[in-house]
Amino acid sequence: MRAVSPAALILLLALMGLLNSLCSDMLIPALPVLQADMGIKGWQAQQTISLFFVATAFMSLWYGAIADAHGRRPTILVALVILSLSAGASALATDIETLWLLRIAQGLAAGAGMVISRAILHDLHHGPAAQHLLGRITMLQILSLIATPVIGAWLGTHFGWRSVFVALGVIAAAMAVAYWRWLPETMPAERRQSLRAGALVGSYLRALRTPRFVRLSIAHVANWTSMAIYTVSAPTIVIHLLDRPATDIYLIYAPVTLGLTGGFLALPKLLRRFPGARLLALAYRILGVAVLLNIALTGLLPAGSIDIAPLFLYSFGLAIALPILISEAIEPLRHNAGVASSLQTFLQFAMIALAAGVIAPWLWGSLFSLALGTGAITLIGGMAVWLDRKARRHAPAGHDSPAPHPPESS
Repeated sequence: MRAVSPAALILLLALMGLLNSLCSDMLIPALPVLQADMGIKGWQAQQTISLFFVATAFMSLWYGAIADAHGRRPTILVALVILSLSAGASALATDIETLWLLRIAQGLAAGAGMVISRAILHDLHHGPAAQHLLGRITMLQILSLIATPVIGAWLGTHFGWRSVFVALGVIAAAMAVAYWRWLPETMPAERRQSLRAGALVGSYLRALRTPRFVRLSIAHVANWTSMAIYTVSAPTIVIHLLDRPATDIYLIYAPVTLGLTGGFLALPKLLRRFPGARLLALAYRILGVAVLLNIALTGLLPAGSIDIAPLFLYSFGLAIALPILISEAIEPLRHNAGVASSLQTFLQFAMIALAAGVIAPWLWGSLFSLALGTGAITLIGGMAVWLDRKARRHAPAGHDSPAPHPPESS
């Protein structure tokens, strides 16, 4: 293994955190081709996304503890080998049931990416340095949001849906080689902890009994789910509601990516100008305006590209709120930050699975129903933030913080 520069390490961690996006965003544009080729119904094709996120959500509860017990490098390398093999096998699948099983295997493997990349980051850096690097990593990941689905759409249109899985298998294999050669092990043997399921479950239960963690995690997950509903619905929106070709899927991903990028670029300056609570309030005003504008445009105008414009504003507000919600939710559990992060990741991916398999198909009959549904979900998150602000105003200091516990397993 060769030593890597800080810039190269940022790139390695950014790619690691992209595993979920690669495995979902590349396939979503190819779902209509998959549906037609296999002769299946739309909901059956959609389950290839939903089941993937169910598996990812489940394993996100365990990868932190596995990596603490066996090291970061072995865990991610094994996950990438499984991902590469299962993606290659998916290209040979002849029925949807086999493909569902292979997508579950891919979800179990890809769940390692985000958890282990964040664990490595926090092994090496703390406080403002970690936040700064996380921002740079997130920026790299966001910039890929346009390219990934466009590549998937191009592959599906010109070479069929199987080519998407061939590409995923090759990418995972190349990443395994790169990490085997360059990724450092940041969890030395003397710091490793035994894998104890009972202790891990106890840590999760303590997190779920921490009101502030629950309230702000609900808000974060609600915002992310609202945006995810549009991304998983992208083929239906572009092909059926906007009457455009599948390759125009960038119409959904471009405003989302640009909004997130703009929000993250503006965040440092906004943080210097506004304290966290005021900035979070500003973010929710932006989200509220985006929701109302979305409902007005889709309700009053015929379906067209202009109806997608509010996604930019919504994503901008989401980017401002995201780091505040995540960090403030984990703060009461700072002695078990790894557990809290894993649980938050689980909640996020579980809701994306629900969105992909149930909520999005229920709403994507029209742009207006999508606007109303995502607006209602955002309102739930806003109510959680309002309740948290009210509780903080009336509660004594430290009320939401449980008694400190040493990290048992993360």
